[in-house]
Amino acid sequence: MEKTHTQLSLTLEAAQFLAQKAIDHGLTIGFKMNAVVVDVAGNPLVSLRLPGAPLPARDFAEKKAYTAAVYGWPTDKWAQILEGRPVITAGLAQHDRVAMFGGGLPVAIEGAVVGAIGVAGGKVEQDIACAVAALEAFNSL
Repeated sequence: MEKTHTQLSLTLEAAQFLAQKAIDHGLTIGFKMNAVVVDVAGNPLVSLRLPGAPLPARDFAEKKAYTAAVYGWPTDKWAQILEGRPVITAGLAQHDRVAMFGGGLPVAIEGAVVGAIGVAGGKVEQDIACAVAALEAFNSL
């Protein structure tokens, strides 16, 4: 019997890169936002906030990142996943760290989730665009 296992997780340097790329994209498309990157267990590694970003957006960004990391899929998929499942939807809505709307993406290396990024502060489409831009830049390394 094995008593332990090794689980890969993002480095601080990788988390900083992802958050900065999301911020850079937010500046490019003209909105003020927050970007939070978490490790594989959903623990925050980096949080960046553009001055003037809505104050609650930091919490939403962290919730999106946490949700994407621990469940392993983009947060904009929740509506589809939960369709016709009111009991599960109600249960998840009670979990204060879960966000069920777009802007959170898992970060995977060779198919294994190693962390996630969450972006908040704009329209959902803007949040998603910034998270996607960060992930694309990361995956091109």
